[in-house]
Amino acid sequence: MAATRYPSAAWRPVVNTSGTMVEPTRGLIPHVQQGNGSLYGMFNTPSTQVSSHLWLSKGGAWEQYVDLSDKAWAEAAGNPYWISVECEGYDTEDYAPIQVQRLAEFYAWGMTEFGWKAEITDSVDGYGIGTHRMGGTAWGGHSCPGDIRANRRQDILAAALALTGNPPPTPGPSQAQQRYVNMPTLRSGSKGSAVVTLQNALNIIFGHEAPTGDPNRLVPDGSFGPATQARVGSLQRLNSPYYGPIPVDGVVGRQTWLKIGYILTGMNRSV
Repeated sequence: MAATRYPSAAWRPVVNTSGTMVEPTRGLIPHVQQGNGSLYGMFNTPSTQVSSHLWLSKGGAWEQYVDLSDKAWAEAAGNPYWISVECEGYDTEDYAPIQVQRLAEFYAWGMTEFGWKAEITDSVDGYGIGTHRMGGTAWGGHSCPGDIRANRRQDILAAALALTGNPPPTPGPSQAQQRYVNMPTLRSGSKGSAVVTLQNALNIIFGHEAPTGDPNRLVPDGSFGPATQARVGSLQRLNSPYYGPIPVDGVVGRQTWLKIGYILTGMNRSV
């Protein structure tokens, strides 16, 4: 018999549930909460007419509200077929890295418990990791979870496969990841528009985009001075989830530009 409770989740049963799932379930629908904080109160209030099987916080904590054998009220016509997880945050925000990891752990567990397929789907008749919006009007006509989070499904699946010992083939760099590899090599004393691009990229990667009030922001003046060189060294040392450390020489050559492309692609950002 398949499990009805996720072992990593705190069990907080709610009243907003009815009927049973069609088993085996087709897979997972990660929703976006459009807010912060536990949804227990909302989902335990009958008048709201909504619930999900689980909730995942930005800090990686799980709460489970509905047994996985029972229907949550998350996707209207899709309720009997898909396990639903509300994820703290907004559709304008990326997942926190720990949320990606926790979703991967949950999906890997579901592959073992329920036989979920190692697939991404945008069809209500498909299997794997889907989206709320794929259900159209029959599922409430929502845009959930938004493009940023919908585009993270491949990362979640790849991490889940790694956890099960079946990593997917490593793809070559995408066009987006390689977007800067033909930029010129830059070093101390370089000047021009390519330096401005570099400085803006570094500000995005290190979270210093505010035009005023941030003493750590690089002024994008097109001049490769000591502050820019120091920040390049920090980038080269950085162990990002999207690209690991590279040799530290303070020079922005092809490998450093490639790392910038990978990180900005992972952040869903561009200069």
